[in-house]
Amino acid sequence: MTTRTYRLTGLACAILAACCGCQGNKQLAQIEASYGLLLYVSPTGNDQHNGHAAQATAAGADGPFATLERARDEIRAIKAAGGLPPGGVCVILLAGRHERQTPFVLGEDDSGTAAAPICYRALPGAAVHLSGGRLVAGLAPVSDDALRQRLPPAARDHVRQLDLAAVGISGIGDYAVNPEHAVQLRIARADMQGEYTMGSIPPRQDDPLPERMELFWNDRPMEIARGPNADHVTVAEPLGENTRNVRGFISHVEGIFRYDGDYPQRWAGEPDAYVCGSWARDWAEQRHRIDKHDLAQRIISVAKPYHTYGYAKNKWFYGFNILAELDQPGEWYVDRASNTLLFWPPADADGATRLELSAAPRLIELTGVKHLSIRGIILEAARASAITMRDCVDCHVVGCTIRNVGCHAVVIEDGRDNSVAGCDLYNLGGGGVYLVGGDRKTLTPCNHAAINNHIHHYGRWDRMYRPAVALSGVGMRVAHNLIHDAPHAAIIFGGNDHVIEFNEIHSVCYESNDCGAIYAGRCWAIRGHVIRNNYLHHINGRKGLPCKGIYLDDSFAAAEVVGNVFHQVTFPIFLGGGRDNLFANNLFIDCPSSIYIDARALGWQKPHVDGRIKEAREKGTLRGIRFQEPPYSTRYPQLLTLLDDEPFYPKGNVITGNIFWRGNGEHITRMTHGQPISDRWWLVIDSKDPHVKEVITVENNLVDQDPRCVNAATGDFALRDDSPAQSIGFKPIPFAQIGLVNDDTRASWPALHRPRVMPAPPTPMRLILANTPPPAAKKSLRSGPPPVLTVPKTTSAPAIDGAITSAEWPTDGTCAIMPLDKSLYHEPVKFTSTAWLRHDGKALYIAVANDTDPQKPLVTDKRWAGSDAVEIALRFLREDEAEPQPTIVLRAYPNGRFESSGEARAPADLIQAAQRLCTVATAVASPSRWNAEFSVPLALFSDALAPNPRIACNISARKIADDSWAMWQGTGALTWETDKAGILDLAP
Repeated sequence: MTTRTYRLTGLACAILAACCGCQGNKQLAQIEASYGLLLYVSPTGNDQHNGHAAQATAAGADGPFATLERARDEIRAIKAAGGLPPGGVCVILLAGRHERQTPFVLGEDDSGTAAAPICYRALPGAAVHLSGGRLVAGLAPVSDDALRQRLPPAARDHVRQLDLAAVGISGIGDYAVNPEHAVQLRIARADMQGEYTMGSIPPRQDDPLPERMELFWNDRPMEIARGPNADHVTVAEPLGENTRNVRGFISHVEGIFRYDGDYPQRWAGEPDAYVCGSWARDWAEQRHRIDKHDLAQRIISVAKPYHTYGYAKNKWFYGFNILAELDQPGEWYVDRASNTLLFWPPADADGATRLELSAAPRLIELTGVKHLSIRGIILEAARASAITMRDCVDCHVVGCTIRNVGCHAVVIEDGRDNSVAGCDLYNLGGGGVYLVGGDRKTLTPCNHAAINNHIHHYGRWDRMYRPAVALSGVGMRVAHNLIHDAPHAAIIFGGNDHVIEFNEIHSVCYESNDCGAIYAGRCWAIRGHVIRNNYLHHINGRKGLPCKGIYLDDSFAAAEVVGNVFHQVTFPIFLGGGRDNLFANNLFIDCPSSIYIDARALGWQKPHVDGRIKEAREKGTLRGIRFQEPPYSTRYPQLLTLLDDEPFYPKGNVITGNIFWRGNGEHITRMTHGQPISDRWWLVIDSKDPHVKEVITVENNLVDQDPRCVNAATGDFALRDDSPAQSIGFKPIPFAQIGLVNDDTRASWPALHRPRVMPAPPTPMRLILANTPPPAAKKSLRSGPPPVLTVPKTTSAPAIDGAITSAEWPTDGTCAIMPLDKSLYHEPVKFTSTAWLRHDGKALYIAVANDTDPQKPLVTDKRWAGSDAVEIALRFLREDEAEPQPTIVLRAYPNGRFESSGEARAPADLIQAAQRLCTVATAVASPSRWNAEFSVPLALFSDALAPNPRIACNISARKIADDSWAMWQGTGALTWETDKAGILDLAP
């Protein structure tokens, strides 16, 4: 074979250097050195070129291709002519928008080899977009009077219309259909997780275009018109003829129900309305088209297929794809009869904006491909999933950004040694990475992996059972991922021998309660898993109620759960009757019911377990697995004695060498409503059978003793050298290795994220009805809207020296005056404080004068709450509070000590910046008064320099002499709960 090696011309090198920058040019040189051939594809290229140059020459064939198909076919021709060159082929996509109307399809003939791999990648340093959408223009005021009259009156002058046929969009799909139903069904059957198939229904065979169109504005997904916008309608009465009874829970089979209230009356006459609801369980939703709507009787009938779990009283739903609900910026609707898009742009500015409609079903499809990678590309605006792989070997998606797709980011089925690494995956209609493979009967691993990915804001369309990472099969690894902001689970796994390690997970499961951040269950044979060195924090369920951290459900077996860190998670480890699990060397901080184990196989689950045992004794199988024969009997020897070793009991579980510490107790207090908790708050063994406790090993744990973290207040939970945990042999947790790694696979760096605000759960009825109400109910908090204090603008900055003088802080209206005269529940205080505030457009200046008991000395040498101090909490208010800004907490002590606290969970860099940039001074003015002055740069608030910024604020003074708190607004607990406090309005 004669191999031709193509090198870049000097002109091409210069052009690419300009496009890439120095770092990109260096990477390009490395690519050129690694591959035997480089081919180029450009949005402005020409498929008549030879693809060997990034820039077309004035004459001749040199220049980039226009399409990926042309590059693929060139590689096929090279292979047919004699084989791939040593080092393989790299196809470089040049900067710009590569628009797809159909997927880029690669098959077995498009494979590389181990010695000559093939890579499709972005030019280093260039923004390369592979889009399944169409950029469209031509929005105009609504001219169709019939459509205009159906709009809410307040929206009519804001909504714009667009003729979809004029921009080449002829079908918008079915909003009730899940185009990736096949892989959901496959996992559901393999792992006994039927909920995977819920949410949307499978495509109909007679539907040529089931994938649903979406709209993106400036690269952000917009909301299909829905109502209520942020709430739900309640099912007042299910009316289906047939019922089912599951352990006393009654639901009706048919989707016919009467709703509560009159809200859906506004849907009258809507021709294409849908509803989406949690019809029976909060972890199993479904979308339906409305079939009939009886306005007089307030009865809705939905189209089949009905929800698997039926329809129950007091469950919730909302309506969508309803023109009458297009009532706020960012919402859209398509009138199918006229093929007209109606859209309320977020900004009332026609023109300089980017409107994109998804059109292609997928972007890249690989089947039977080997030794190929996809790298550094921005993939977006597909109606279904971005990339699918089937029966591939050694294929990898590396350093890509996948966003704004209707279903999943990447689906990998079967094959082996495939991975998704270093990618940013967000704004996904479904889940993130789906990994399916391996042979469960032979325990042959597939070695698929999801590593070093930032996966967030997923489950945007189908909310439940669309995890960031789904594993089904044998032998996969999920490591170093950062996962956050999702309504349901982060990782769901089934099968055998998976490793889940070094992941950081927070702010998931917030729309469900019976779910877990990491979830698996329902079989004794799904063994061999290792869950280690993960950091799970700030996780709550719907309405602030509990959910789970690691949820091993319905007689699961078995896993090693070792070296994990849990902070502010209720039920961080929840074992539903399972066996043979090891829970060791884990750190639990401020986590009520840290480990929960029940014996459900002795109760409600007994009929299900009876079925397992019957299959096992009669057929020698568990879910078709011959579990008492090799390789299962040798890999998992506990299975040999399972049937004769009290199979209904949660035996073989070991809890050893863990740390259980209440920390500051914030989350425990929130979840218990301030009620006293048991000394066994850390462990719940839920069974009336005393033998259950006898079969669970609990030993050598450190409980209710401060483990001496380096700085728990800022989230540094590494243990100091003098930690008492050494007495139980606690092994150091490798904190530095947890989470994302800044290596050459990463699509971006750094990764910006922060935990969602954790709401307090509703007060339990037992407390409401109790003779002695909970402490917070004894006194009242502020009712009505928050007070607003206008802060005048000054032309001169005060001296920050601790001296409060009338010249600098007058009472003539040039300063705002804030009385600190209330305690936690707005009761009066004996010793008050007064704050003065003004700003100069660059900084907010605050002075606080604190009255004290002259007969008692100030306390200055203890930690916060144990010393006299002033605390200020500030949070910039955005117009869109769906993503609240972090709260800055500043504390000053009479002895001059100042600290920027992380107690409100602000990002570490913001905490450090506040410590560095704020100027603070204190002084003891007399035996009965001490002062504190603050200069807080407004630059700490990302948008505070906008006109008339507003800041949520509270200020309190701790008075040790009479153990009191003097506050501007009592919050019932913490100064920095600014949603219960007031607002500063900075005057222009």
